[in-house]
Amino acid sequence: MRRTMKQKKIVMILGSMNRGGAERVISILSHDYAEKGWNVELVLLLFNRVDYILHPNVRIIDMTCGEGYSRMKRIPRWLYGIRKYIRKNKPDIVLAFAARINLLTQIACIGLKQRIFISERNDPNCDGRSKLINIATNIFYPKAAGCIFQTERASGYFPKLKNKKIIANPIMVAEFASVNKLCRIVTVGRLTAQKNQKMLIRAFSKISDKYPMHTLDIYGDGELLEELKKCARENFVANKVLFHGNVIDVHKQIANAELFVLSSDYEGLSNALLEAMMMGLPCISTNCAGSDEYIRDGENGILIPVGDEKALIIALDKMLSDDKLRIRCAEQAKKDSVIFSEKIILQKWHELMDY
Repeated sequence: MRRTMKQKKIVMILGSMNRGGAERVISILSHDYAEKGWNVELVLLLFNRVDYILHPNVRIIDMTCGEGYSRMKRIPRWLYGIRKYIRKNKPDIVLAFAARINLLTQIACIGLKQRIFISERNDPNCDGRSKLINIATNIFYPKAAGCIFQTERASGYFPKLKNKKIIANPIMVAEFASVNKLCRIVTVGRLTAQKNQKMLIRAFSKISDKYPMHTLDIYGDGELLEELKKCARENFVANKVLFHGNVIDVHKQIANAELFVLSSDYEGLSNALLEAMMMGLPCISTNCAGSDEYIRDGENGILIPVGDEKALIIALDKMLSDDKLRIRCAEQAKKDSVIFSEKIILQKWHELMDY
């Protein structure tokens, strides 16, 4: 009688599957494992919402514990729920995303023998984590089977950590930059203080008279929508700053843009920027984590200091007035983006976890 091999199982623990960089990575990674025949389950702690199309064999586990409760009150329920789930299901791999969820997972699994991998998804120096979280990460991260960072900068905050690996985000685009450009400057991201779209709106207003046909097109939703609209009105560009919200076909929507801008104060690693580079759009970015490692100023894009509105005004003018610079940066960015291809990045995940 032939013996049936046990199906391998991977469990990924994260806040939600709303639109975002980490969630995009999870959608790609979970699809890849499901295609390989693994049993794949996503445990959602904050919001039971899925904005990505997942592989039909990927199962969602709702562990939100009542979204009406504060996160502090939900911590005991999360710890109990995660531990009970892991003990019962005994997955081959547990993968947690984001510092606080990494710690919740590791604490919940104390004494269990599952292999736990954790992944930092933001800039640890800028994301507002408390001293207690910093102390806890230094205690628990060394106990993980592996710690995944997106950038050298994020990895550098944990110099004594021996079990770490840097893996950039896997990127796939549905559309490449159009030959027929329109007078559009685009940006993609959540409408939050972190992304600093206010600075971009103010900078755009300063060059608007020189480039009267150009619009600033902002893709994404968030709590600052009304504030950003007010900012556009106060800077007399309300009719030229267009808010499109979240769109499913964002690559198609921005393909005809003349320029992509990332104005963030900090990032883990911006998927939106890497996707724009892979599409072949000329890019301007603040030198936040990731951007400073993948953009070479003047070669495949323009880097400006974080929060430097004057530098952004100069960069916008420089890009818009120089056709050769835009073409050169766009072509080089597209060539350089090969290192973010799904095949290459997913292979790195498998080399780390699949043994």
